[in-house]
Amino acid sequence: MAQNYQQDHELGWDDTITKDSEGGIILTPGDYLFEVQKFERARYTPGPTSKIPACNMAKLELKIISDQGTAIVFNNLYLHSSTEGLLSAFFAAIGQKKKDAPLQMNWNLVSGAKGAVKIKNRTYKDNTYNDVDRFYPSDASYYTTKEMPAIVQQLQQPQSNYQGQPAANNYQQPAQNYTQSPVKNQPQQEFNQKPQQSYQPGAF
Repeated sequence: MAQNYQQDHELGWDDTITKDSEGGIILTPGDYLFEVQKFERARYTPGPTSKIPACNMAKLELKIISDQGTAIVFNNLYLHSSTEGLLSAFFAAIGQKKKDAPLQMNWNLVSGAKGAVKIKNRTYKDNTYNDVDRFYPSDASYYTTKEMPAIVQQLQQPQSNYQGQPAANNYQQPAQNYTQSPVKNQPQQEFNQKPQQSYQPGAF
């Protein structure tokens, strides 16, 4: 009898496996829609050169479905007053925060939340990773003096399937076939390293 691989089941020690791990794709830098696949509460332990003290930290796994396949992008949010703008950017992206309005962060609504993000590539010890460059606010109040990005407009569409190469915009780059090693467990970065500081609050 043919085995039904659509249903979760126990594997034997000598079974044959074929499904590749998600998250091993290096995305073309650009704008994408994401879904928070996983959220974990953790503590940040600063290194000797860290610019912030020990604090609570939210570890996010963002699922991005693209023409290249499904990628998992890891992003940490630090619950500290010095990074409040970055927290606001994330909660604005998933629709919780309105412009110029205070927000009590509701982490119970984070898992499964959807939004728009700009992705860049980061190289660390000869390996290339997907990194969050910036989150795009989803609420129209943020765009009263400028045009809403195409990727955010796509997010507003009721039937959006949250996949495909980034919507056409000024950031778009041609699709490429990357040959770097698959993304595995991304090494923890110190907060003060440049790749973690590339996206700044107030950029939108």
